[in-house]
Amino acid sequence: MNKDKVYPKYFIWVPLIVFGIFFVIPSTVGYLYAFTDYSATNPTFAGLHFVGLKNITTMITDRTVPIALGNTFIYALAKTVVVTVLGLVLAYILNRHIIGMNALRAIYFLPSILASLVVGILFLSIFDARNGLVNSIVQALGGKRIQWLGSRGTAVFAISIAEIWRNVGYAMVISLAGMQSVSTDYLEAAAIDGANEWQTYRHVTLPLIMPTVNVNILFSLIYGLKMFDLIQIMTKGGPGNDTQSFGTLMYNELGAGRYANSVAINMIFTILLVLVAIGYKKFSKRWENIT
Repeated sequence: MNKDKVYPKYFIWVPLIVFGIFFVIPSTVGYLYAFTDYSATNPTFAGLHFVGLKNITTMITDRTVPIALGNTFIYALAKTVVVTVLGLVLAYILNRHIIGMNALRAIYFLPSILASLVVGILFLSIFDARNGLVNSIVQALGGKRIQWLGSRGTAVFAISIAEIWRNVGYAMVISLAGMQSVSTDYLEAAAIDGANEWQTYRHVTLPLIMPTVNVNILFSLIYGLKMFDLIQIMTKGGPGNDTQSFGTLMYNELGAGRYANSVAINMIFTILLVLVAIGYKKFSKRWENIT
């Protein structure tokens, strides 16, 4: 790129206008519906009435929202921690010259390109109470069959395992790219200074790949908070509302014709995402300083 090249300032206006028309304006108008009585029985804009914060307070006080909030954070944190750590471990192993290295990379990355429907159906069969793979192993070891998707604890666990399996390969590729960008000069200098393999990784490699680690954490956190597809496929938010997330809650309210309530949940969720992003930004700066 020629740094001396000065591009006209109006070049920036085209993407800003497009972004405003197709994202900012629709989002803003959409959020306004949260303050109306928009529903399947009152779908026309002309017939809407302003109800203030009624929809938002209704959803905040709904007993399902705390469950969805707790589950959303469980999904997000479990996915973020496990996917980031496993991605680093797999990247560290596959950053070596071993037999079948490229084949192993492709195998670990394969789940990331599978459709959510495929992954959901696969893990439905794995955790099936009667003929599932997990229960077959449990029975072979002398245990009793477990209703994996029949209670909150085990169902949340099963969904989290499916989501982790689907995304760990993606985290591995990002971490691997970061490790391969580390200059061998740093590694050779550490070896000359007498550092062992762990010390080299901890004090040289890891600080240098922190930008890629932060990318993995941010992506895992955001997509963990937005989890919807696997939950809908595997449990539909059940049993009862035990595995609901904000995504499934919005979907259920929309399907029930309570459009304004769905938008209100979306608004609450957006505020939550903004707070998480701000908190993560401060945390990532401190983490980089520590490493």
